[in-house]
Amino acid sequence: MSQGTSKGVFLGLALLVANGWAQYLLWFGGQGLVRWRQTEKELITVRSEVNEVEGRIQELKEEIRLLEKDPAAVEGVARRDLGLVYPDEIIFIVPNGFNH
Repeated sequence: MSQGTSKGVFLGLALLVANGWAQYLLWFGGQGLVRWRQTEKELITVRSEVNEVEGRIQELKEEIRLLEKDPAAVEGVARRDLGLVYPDEIIFIVPNGFNH
């Protein structure tokens, strides 16, 4: 084998190895296509969560608007969430499952 042929074989092998390594990095590297698809799935999940949170924010804004304009709504929240009652009211606590 002549020196020119060995250089050609060595160069061919080196290019083959470099191409293999580049393909590996392209598909499986830290920023490869596999990671890109995982990131796309994560993005879809996060967007869904953001939409849920934005919906909840709108519900809370509507509740705030209602509480600012309607005293009966404030009273309802005070009774429901804080358990407040008027002094002349009597509270009856009925156990769960009581059917009489």
